[in-house]
Amino acid sequence: MAVVSNRMIRPDVGRVWFRSRALARQARPGQFLHLRVPDANAAILRRPFSIHDVVGDRIAILYRVVGDGTRALSALSAGAPVDVIGPLGIPFRVMPSRPPLVVAGGIGIAPLQFLLRRMTARGLHPRLLYGCLTRSALLPHLAVTRAVTTDDGSCGGRGLVTAALAREIGRRPGAAVYACGPWPMLRETARLCRERGVPCQVSLEARMACGVGACQGCAVKGTAGYLTACHDGPVFDARTIDWDQGVAV
Repeated sequence: MAVVSNRMIRPDVGRVWFRSRALARQARPGQFLHLRVPDANAAILRRPFSIHDVVGDRIAILYRVVGDGTRALSALSAGAPVDVIGPLGIPFRVMPSRPPLVVAGGIGIAPLQFLLRRMTARGLHPRLLYGCLTRSALLPHLAVTRAVTTDDGSCGGRGLVTAALAREIGRRPGAAVYACGPWPMLRETARLCRERGVPCQVSLEARMACGVGACQGCAVKGTAGYLTACHDGPVFDARTIDWDQGVAV
């Protein structure tokens, strides 16, 4: 798969577009790609990245530069080949009869832009609730009906995105929630939805090695035993996760 474009959209966050007609056709919102990034340090393990968006025969991922692998990814220019396995994992299951509430926390917007695009194309009217620490942490997203919250009040409402979710659930009877973000946000989202009888799907972020459930390196404790984020997820019904395990995935 070849790079089409690669640019930083924030000092530490970039978006790279690839061209692959086959992968673009197969991809579903919530799935991920497993990349072997050309790297001077020759890292052995592939790296998982949520599918951020799909347009025509192009497919995008969003990445945060945090180490050698993502630094090497940020240096790729148009035309560079990348070894990719995917799309992998369980996607979101859209419930068309229920008003969609899409909840993103920080870089958790990564798999949700594709979901928003697909929902809008199906004639749904998703409302995006997007929370970040501060204005500078906000990332681009589709022009859908949205509410922005920041912890410091520098953009949108002041406070946690889960507080905005609690209000929106009350305003949208019969809603379904789709969420991705840090563990504490997802835990509170799951609690709100459970108490109010709202269906909720969450995309869990996890370190993955094999990408197909063989190595158990991305195991997460479920209510009926352990699950693998790469094979049983990364999208889960929130009711199947043990939110009291006390560790971020």
